[in-house]
Amino acid sequence: MQISDEVKKILENESRSVVLATADKSGAVNIAMFGSMQVVDDSNMLMMLGDNRTYANVSVNHSAACIVTIGGTSGMGVQGCRLYLKVNETADDGEEFESVKAKLKEKIGDAAEMLKHLVKFEIVEARPILDMGQGI
Repeated sequence: MQISDEVKKILENESRSVVLATADKSGAVNIAMFGSMQVVDDSNMLMMLGDNRTYANVSVNHSAACIVTIGGTSGMGVQGCRLYLKVNETADDGEEFESVKAKLKEKIGDAAEMLKHLVKFEIVEARPILDMGQGI
């Protein structure tokens, strides 16, 4: 799917919060907040992950969902979107891995050393946070 300009604007907002939900092969759910999400193009995004439960889950179950909200909004006025995702590929090294990690290191310093996996997601569906049929 190709995301709308409205969704792209939400994903590129500097004050956004990203919460990613994943499940393991038996269906046990995990949810976590991440700051490493980046838009690749109109239908793909990526994240850098450490050796954590989220990475273990996406390694065996390629489906995930995330909520992206814009800071400073709350309640019924919250701005953001819901994304339904499918893992396209993962990488633990290579030129793109190093480039993405270097950009994150500029923002978070040595904390970037815990990032071991580049995960690319296809955006399968985008929906509003509060879906009343208005689309996004």
